[in-house]
Amino acid sequence: MGGADFVTIDAFGRPPGGRLRWRRDLARAIGKGVDGLRGGSVNYANNGTHALVPSLVPGGCALVAAWGSPEAAEAAFAGPLCGAIDGPGRFSMDGEVVRVRIDSESERDDWHGWRPSAEGADPLAEDEPMVAIVHGILRHGRLLEFVRNNAHAASRAAHHPGHRGSIDISSHLPYEHTSISLWKTYGLAQDFAYKKGGHASAMTHALKEKTHRVGVFLQARPLACTGTLGTDRPPYPQLPEARRAGL
Repeated sequence: MGGADFVTIDAFGRPPGGRLRWRRDLARAIGKGVDGLRGGSVNYANNGTHALVPSLVPGGCALVAAWGSPEAAEAAFAGPLCGAIDGPGRFSMDGEVVRVRIDSESERDDWHGWRPSAEGADPLAEDEPMVAIVHGILRHGRLLEFVRNNAHAASRAAHHPGHRGSIDISSHLPYEHTSISLWKTYGLAQDFAYKKGGHASAMTHALKEKTHRVGVFLQARPLACTGTLGTDRPPYPQLPEARRAGL
């Protein structure tokens, strides 16, 4: 099955039924098989991407899923995944993967079995909104080093004019970390990533010292959005609401 992945992100600060039950029930539903699902990751979530002291307790939860089509995602949210998504305080986003980059030193090119695809997608224009998804698994012994460098990157994100919200997720704490960050435009995202400062320094250090044994980077074009992600304003008010059954 070819073509770019259609990606959905659903995150709760306090998931319905509690985070342990939410993760268990959702993992069970995905484990039974869901039509059209290319890959799914059930995660813990915190605000470590933009806060100097992340709020870990009680902690949130997030589902990141890749689909063969928007119709497959809509059918799943109306069916086997409906109970997990139907709750208050939810952030939901739909997007299209437009670029995939795998670290040259990465031990694998997949994310829990999902090999992301951007086949056939148009690249982002400078003034288009962008979502960055960075998935990595640290080498043992590099956790404190990562946390220290992340604090500087988080501070820069929190004050950057292009930042529209972000979240840090992980399905296997503490060495696996995936950041999802929302940006007003692709150009401003590039400014944050590469202009001299906290993130650029942290990224350069990670590559030079090979602190990660797995690294996957995705760019996505947001297509629909509901709610906020760590900020007090909608990230993309110009986009339609993300469609979730019954909501």
